[in-house]
Amino acid sequence: MFLNRNHFIYLISLLALAVITALIFSLYTLQQQQQINQQILLLNKGELVGAEQLNMQSPEVRIAYAYLQGKLNLFDEAVETYSGTERLANPQQLVHIHYNLGNLYLVQAIDLAENLSVDRAVAMADVAKDFYRSALKNQPSFWEAKYNLEAAQRLSRDLPLGDVTISEESQDASTELWSAMPGFPIGLP
Repeated sequence: MFLNRNHFIYLISLLALAVITALIFSLYTLQQQQQINQQILLLNKGELVGAEQLNMQSPEVRIAYAYLQGKLNLFDEAVETYSGTERLANPQQLVHIHYNLGNLYLVQAIDLAENLSVDRAVAMADVAKDFYRSALKNQPSFWEAKYNLEAAQRLSRDLPLGDVTISEESQDASTELWSAMPGFPIGLP
């Protein structure tokens, strides 16, 4: 079975058109990725940039933006940005969003505990634990989330309930050998 000259030219033209279309799509994708990388590098410099200057449709840019807001102690704005990013994120990004939200709430809980606002600190630590558990549900081997979950559990366990009275004994709150995490601890006697 032989192709006549017209069919052969048609086939080559169709193949060339497909290759050119794939090349244009690849160049467009590359340009988009470079733009996202430039915006993330801009955010990593530590200066807050207006959201209108960023590609807020990209989950990577939104995560970097929320992280910067958290570093600049803009707690409510960072939580709002992370929460809005959840619907755009893939499962791996979602794990890191929940981990970062847990970190935000844990830092707030520690600050409140240092200021002796015990009830609010316990509530913030509980929210942080929920976010860490959500991250661990999707990625059980995420060691940093396990560690911070343990820290949040110790914080909420060691805070006094009710009226706060500062005494010499409360300075050394956690002297227990075993952690509060379920399971058998490795490395202890």
